[in-house]
Parts: sequence; structure tokens; C-alpha cells
Amino acid sequence: MAFNITVYSNANASSKSISFDFVGDVLCASDEVFDANTSAIQYYYKITTSAKQDNNRAYQVKVVRTLSDLALNKTKQSAVDTANAYANVREMVTDYVYDYINGHTADQFTSGCTEQRPMKFSG
Repeated sequence: MAFNITVYSNANASSKSISFDFVGDVLCASDEVFDANTSAIQYYYKITTSAKQDNNRAYQVKVVRTLSDLALNKTKQSAVDTANAYANVREMVTDYVYDYINGHTADQFTSGCTEQRPMKFSG
């Protein structure tokens, strides 16, 4: 399952795409989290975009394994100051897209994250 989200900027009359891809290449590693008595859902979404940050730097590829892998250093959601896991995949996607568009400061919400600049829409 893969899907792309296109974000349009009225002010700049341009759009950028963010891809959420459920791919096998991130599954080719040993995952010692599981044992015979453990039940868990692993999503393995790989999030990529060819858009640049407003300082012309590329975004790093992000991998989300569970709904508790929050956008800010896997400890906090980006849109709100909460450490609660996402309630569903839609909520996770919405928060990650919010983070790409708006960026965040270093240590946003005391998450320990590094700075990420907002998405660049202009020329």
C-alpha cells in the first residue's frame, strides 16, 4: 500500500508531494522485538519527499513502525505537545504531513529532536 499526498500553496501557486510507502525493503532486517508470546502491529511506512526545506536542504527519509513512533524524535506529536501514540494511521499521516509543512524547532516540546525547517514552496 502506497499513497502520495500533494500539498498546494495558494501564496506560491505551487505544490509538493509527500509519499507514504508500505515497502518490503525496510523489512529486510532482523527485528528482535518479537517473540512467540508477543503480539504487535508493525506498519513500516517509509516517508519520503523530493520537496526541500526552506533552506534548500533535503528531508531525511523517515520510517514509522508503530503508532507510537511520533514525528518529533519518536517522543512527541508535532502538531500538539503530547506523547500519546496516534490513535490510527490517518492521525499519524496527518501529524507527519503537518511536521513536513511547518517544520519544528530544535527540542520542540522537549522532545530532543533536531531542528527541521518548513517546506519550501517558492521557486
